[in-house]
Amino acid sequence: MIGRRTYFQAAGLAMVGPAVFLTATVVLAPFVWVVAQSFIEKGSGTLGLANFAWLTGPAFLPALWNSLLISVGSVLVEVMLAVPLALLLNRPLAGRAFLRSIVTIPWAIPTVAVATGFLWLGNTNYGLFNQIGLATGVFSEPISFLGERGWATAWVTLAHAWKGLPLVFIVILAALQSLSNEIVEAARVDGAGPLATFNNVVLPHLMPSIALAGVLSGIYNFALFDITFLLTGGGPSGSTTTLPLLLYNQAFRALDMGRASAIGLVVFLAGVVALAVVFRVSARAR
Repeated sequence: MIGRRTYFQAAGLAMVGPAVFLTATVVLAPFVWVVAQSFIEKGSGTLGLANFAWLTGPAFLPALWNSLLISVGSVLVEVMLAVPLALLLNRPLAGRAFLRSIVTIPWAIPTVAVATGFLWLGNTNYGLFNQIGLATGVFSEPISFLGERGWATAWVTLAHAWKGLPLVFIVILAALQSLSNEIVEAARVDGAGPLATFNNVVLPHLMPSIALAGVLSGIYNFALFDITFLLTGGGPSGSTTTLPLLLYNQAFRALDMGRASAIGLVVFLAGVVALAVVFRVSARAR
């Protein structure tokens, strides 16, 4: 007869089996396929490192720089907005729960709606920003927020930051709520003012959470495709062409799955390295 322990082990394997199979078919198999494709050169079909050598060329490096610029810029904007918002909404206020829900709305709005809103706000002829700027005299003439290189990068960065703000806000708010009030009160009893309390008590407590939220948001923005595609399509003159857009162009326009797979591996490895660094830093901080 089958022993009781063997029976429970078999039952456990039977329960875990479908999840393992689903993970293998949905996650592992496509990843292995992408790795294999990255070594196959289009046209000749030979195995080699030609696709990775292409990554050092004039198409990849500007896209990498654009991805870094947009992701880092959006994270900075998110942190600068999330910290004061979290400090404000951590205090006892009337309607605090409602205000917190308002901050998380960008996360729930579909990306197409977000892009449509930013297209309207930045429109040269009837956009809200241009209308306000011209009416107040800040702008002497309409600005093409999506048609000029510098403005387009800034506009895409702002859209990324608006979409990713709720993630950073929630992480920082959770860290604030884990800070003991006794520590804050002790600092005030010792004569520390609001600024000194924030610099010496609150901010050091928040730093690991800010670092974690920044890295997670940076990875998300680094690999984000849809907002940039809908706003500019990579223009003007490639100034907002990021790695996900370059991957899309290589896969679906140039039909070069080898180069697209190589780009995908770079994006994946960048995320892994960033997470490893933040976990290492957080462990040392603790």
